[in-house]
Amino acid sequence: MLLNLSTGTYFGLDAIAEHGSSALVIETLLAEYDVDALRLEKDVEGLIDRLLAKGLLTTNAEQTPTAR
Repeated sequence: MLLNLSTGTYFGLDAIAEHGSSALVIETLLAEYDVDALRLEKDVEGLIDRLLAKGLLTTNAEQTPTAR
């Protein structure tokens, strides 16, 4: 969950936590908003990278499929 302490506005990232993938988040946002798919994918992946770098999000390597 992302929380703006000044305004009390929050945004849940449950789809990432539950499914371990940004794809569902991107799919959901594309269905709700009129936004360019490539821009959205880049923005979501950038947000995830920043959250990982700050230690606000973690990955579970055991559940992450390996590349073939």
